[in-house]
Amino acid sequence: MSEGPFLHGVASGDPRSDRVILWTRVTHDADEPVDVRWTVARDDGLHDVVASGTARAEAEHDFTVKVDAGGLEPATTYHYAFEALNARSDVGRTRTLPQGPCEHVRFAQCSCAKYSAGYFNAYARIAERDDLDFVLHLGDYIYEYGNVDKAPGPKIKRAMKPHEPCVTLEDYRTRYAHYRRDPVVRRVHARHPFIATIDDHEVADNTWRDGAKHHDPEHDGDWHERKRAALRAWHEWMPVRVDVVDGYPRINRRFSIGDLVDLFLLDDRSHRDAMANAPEPEAEDRTMLGKEQLEWLCDGLRSSRAAWRVVANGVMWGQVYTGLDEGEIGDALAEISVLTKKEHGPAPDQWDGYPAERERLFALLRDEGVEDVVFVSGDVHSAWAMDLKSRADERDEHPVGVEFVTPSITSENLDDHMHTDPRTVSIGVERQIVEENPHIHWVELDSHGYVVVEVTRERARASWWFVDEIWRPNDEERLESIWEVRAGEHRLREVEPPDMGAHD
Repeated sequence: MSEGPFLHGVASGDPRSDRVILWTRVTHDADEPVDVRWTVARDDGLHDVVASGTARAEAEHDFTVKVDAGGLEPATTYHYAFEALNARSDVGRTRTLPQGPCEHVRFAQCSCAKYSAGYFNAYARIAERDDLDFVLHLGDYIYEYGNVDKAPGPKIKRAMKPHEPCVTLEDYRTRYAHYRRDPVVRRVHARHPFIATIDDHEVADNTWRDGAKHHDPEHDGDWHERKRAALRAWHEWMPVRVDVVDGYPRINRRFSIGDLVDLFLLDDRSHRDAMANAPEPEAEDRTMLGKEQLEWLCDGLRSSRAAWRVVANGVMWGQVYTGLDEGEIGDALAEISVLTKKEHGPAPDQWDGYPAERERLFALLRDEGVEDVVFVSGDVHSAWAMDLKSRADERDEHPVGVEFVTPSITSENLDDHMHTDPRTVSIGVERQIVEENPHIHWVELDSHGYVVVEVTRERARASWWFVDEIWRPNDEERLESIWEVRAGEHRLREVEPPDMGAHD
């Protein structure tokens, strides 16, 4: 990999049919701006050049560079690089989205990459794939925690910088810079364009509109200053194309993947009300998305003429109820935000904590006949496949859509929190969850990995890929489960996994 001034590699993101964001950062000893030459070509030797220009790395933006490279052709793979200070960056690979008639798209879905919890083996497996159009990152790209944490970071040579939790703009910039020095993170960004939203740890644990679970104004300062600093660093360091309004990036956006998929990317942290325990979550006026974003989503779903609609956000949509009302198992499930810790009832951090707004959206899908909707989510450090409906306990109610939930890249899951061996205690918990929740077809609470989502005219299919371990670099992965929904059906079907081998 290139070093020199390009210590943090290259990245691309937010592809459209005719353009894509290109990203890098220039590291040097002075505060003066640096001119950066960029090139886009059809070949990885950068001989068949299709676009080029000059950008500027400036201290105001932490010497990060973002270029909106336009004039590209739809559904085409390109290669790109940067030059500055007599050095050239790594050569990255990116791809534009299709335009017009489209028969197939495949992307990886991932979230929750806690540096100090383990090695990013799942990112490494995503980087190796040649069958992806893009990577959909559903948040918790970084964690704001310090090194004094339950994660084993220092013991496995994964301590984070800065040492303390991130609070200031400099803290967050340093944390992104530390992540982006990881060779696996550099590799996955160089191989695939990213489409990314946020979850809470880009700012602070259990972030909501006006605060966070562990934000102490006396120690951490003004909340909105911290939030603006965190999201400014996210905007600087991520290859995203977003408007900044009143100091905050407008994160929700829509991507048209030809006439096959309309992808709606949500921000479920910046506008939500504070988390609350029963019975307060039942209040009709509580919001996860905020009035403006909810209207944007509803209008977009109504007007969409694509074959499929994919709604992407950080937290899980489907309801989860269990009889696990006390003890260690309930507390561990609360740690991954599946249940509340005190009552072991619905988790207030997920959509279960905002049921009235969820029902307004489900009612729109049901009453206005919005067909073929797939929800993709993360945050809960576990894998789920479920149907979505208003009354989850009613077996005969027709679902309004389905949900695919990705496990974490590294962040602690159930066996980690219970300090048990993988695939021991969790198996009985999973069985009970499925038995008590007829809309939930499958759940796996122990493993780390990612999901590959493949959409055609006939179906939307999710394949869960798990890595063998995260305590050290490891090349092994396994295909664990496949579920699909067929056009017009709104219900999941299990698909028998093929024999293990090369990716399709």
